[in-house]
Amino acid sequence: MKLNKSLLVSLLLAASLAISCAVEPEEDENLAFDRMMTSWIRVNYPSAKPFGTYGAYVLEMEKGDGASIGDSAYVRAFYTKRALDGTIMDTDVEEIAMQLGSYDASYNYAGNTWRMTQGYVPDALEEVLRTMRDGGSTLIALPKSSSYHKTSMYDAFSSTEESNNYIYAIEIDTVVTDIIGYQDKEMRKWFRARYDSEDTISQHQFFKKLEEKTADTDTIKEGSSINVYYVGRLMDGQVFDTNIEDTAKFYRIWSGAKDYKALSLTFRKSEEESSDSSNGVVKGFEQAILKMNYGEKAVTLFNSELGYGEAGSNPAIPEYSPLVFWLYIDPSKD
Repeated sequence: MKLNKSLLVSLLLAASLAISCAVEPEEDENLAFDRMMTSWIRVNYPSAKPFGTYGAYVLEMEKGDGASIGDSAYVRAFYTKRALDGTIMDTDVEEIAMQLGSYDASYNYAGNTWRMTQGYVPDALEEVLRTMRDGGSTLIALPKSSSYHKTSMYDAFSSTEESNNYIYAIEIDTVVTDIIGYQDKEMRKWFRARYDSEDTISQHQFFKKLEEKTADTDTIKEGSSINVYYVGRLMDGQVFDTNIEDTAKFYRIWSGAKDYKALSLTFRKSEEESSDSSNGVVKGFEQAILKMNYGEKAVTLFNSELGYGEAGSNPAIPEYSPLVFWLYIDPSKD
């Protein structure tokens, strides 16, 4: 049977439209990234194979000869994160940041502490790191899909779940089992060496007055408004915050967005036993202020539980960091 020529043209047009309007099946995004990683591995590390359960690639490794990384261990490490094209996305290695011209004095370059359990780091990385020891180093290719097993709480891995494949260079500096005990030990040594003192105001907080007023000086009354100047440091000496403008400029952390003036707080002895602060400062800061008087200067050192805890405060304060504060209460009264 012969078709009418015009009818044939119509049928061909309809078929063409049907083909052009057909919806291509959407590919799983992770599969596309996995293929990208597989191709990159084939070219750059042709002998590398997926590692363990979650599919990371161990490209290089020195296992180390110190303490092993067991259950509930904490690892203090330095890392550099790269994209597959070699672009450095993030690093806490000071020398690399300086070479790149991205060094920022307000950032942390003292290493980070990660907990090796409960999804604090992606499972694929945890699986590799658990085979290592104190003093080890590794280069790991982490496919995008392998980061989905758990979502990390740490900034080093915060973008892994949502954006791309990454290459991590990791150096393990210290392996710790009791993170609070370790902090207390290091704080005691630090405070004794610098202030010839082990005076504490709580179980995990050291404190010493550097300039003390005489006994006849009026004490600060409950509920009074006080003005406080401060300098905040990590134990390695890095200044991460201050409300003293000249100090901020000296340590190269000055910001035009910050208002350099005294911090106004309400003096409340009743809050000393509380776990929270209505003044918006960390607990260790609050507890130190409550031991001071008008015109006094003091230094305090407290552990991470009294500071920014297990998460730290990006980008200046790493996880599980003890904090040092130099404090001065303005002598003027409300």
